[in-house]
Amino acid sequence: MQESSHQQYWLGLHLVPNFGVVKTSRLLARFESAEALWREPESSLMRLNLPRNLLRQFCHARRSINVQAEMEAVERAGASLVTLDDDAYPALLRQLSDRPLLLYARGQLQPEDEKRLAIVGTRKASKYGWDAANQLASQLASQGVAIVSGLAQGIDAAAHRGALAVGGRTFAIVGTGIDQIYPRENTDLASEIAANGAIISEMPLGAKPLAKNFPQRNRLISGMSLGVLVAEAPARSGALNTVSHALEQGRDVFALPHNIFSLSGRGCNQLIQEGAKLVAEVDDILEELDLSHFRTQTKIQTERLQPANDTEDAILRQLSADPIHVDEIVRQTRLPTATVTSTLTMLELKGLADSAGPMQYCRALESGG
Repeated sequence: MQESSHQQYWLGLHLVPNFGVVKTSRLLARFESAEALWREPESSLMRLNLPRNLLRQFCHARRSINVQAEMEAVERAGASLVTLDDDAYPALLRQLSDRPLLLYARGQLQPEDEKRLAIVGTRKASKYGWDAANQLASQLASQGVAIVSGLAQGIDAAAHRGALAVGGRTFAIVGTGIDQIYPRENTDLASEIAANGAIISEMPLGAKPLAKNFPQRNRLISGMSLGVLVAEAPARSGALNTVSHALEQGRDVFALPHNIFSLSGRGCNQLIQEGAKLVAEVDDILEELDLSHFRTQTKIQTERLQPANDTEDAILRQLSADPIHVDEIVRQTRLPTATVTSTLTMLELKGLADSAGPMQYCRALESGG
């Protein structure tokens, strides 16, 4: 990453209102560096063979921006900058016509992070959606795939936590200033992400969580990623806005199938109808993204999760994604209640079963079936 003394001029360019990469590039093309452009006298700038309104807009904005003070504010916020001419700038993002001039980051972007998948979905996740996002994120992260999401409650948090649980890399793209954690309930999660990836924003410091910021944020979630997996989304959802960006950017789109009576998952089923790749297991993603050389290790990890005896096997066969009461398991297996409850506890400790409420259990997603 460049020295902050040079980065401050990129920061100044980024803070010019309503300018963006296209207008800025027209100016930068005439200079050796962002610093040279920023320091050029106004009289010289106005003689360039460029539209006068463009030059006037730039000069007017530049007079009101103290780049050194802005850079010091970034550093006080515990953040750093990744500019468009930095090697650490995400290669996939660099390809976009509306790429940001720079990213604010808390954490680190590394070369191996280029293998990224976005996992997005509803803030009001069901247990099925939360478990699916969490387990798929864990399985992908354990294979070196970095997980990208938006730090929201629900599916986003499940995906981030899944990656963190296996020591994987994860990135939260936020629609606020890097100094504003939203929602506040995820402050601790944000700190974990910064230590194992990065919190990333293009918004200036202090930017609040305004509704208009999130569609802009969503293009970065898809733009930084090889593909986007929608784990759970209703028919009208911000996650589907991310899908729209992904399609425009030529990214792969994946979706988890949902119960046809589930309103929270209707958006996923619609995406599958429209051509999104149906995901039933992690291999569906690895193969589509040409990462199938990781399949063997994934299968070995899955195969370790097996019932240890006939009793565990009999009880596990009664479990599915839908919760079932202990009494029903007793009735189906004809095993003593004490045996069923103790075995369910053991299956839960092994990660093969999950408690779904008082005396109710379901099969853990990672155990298959």
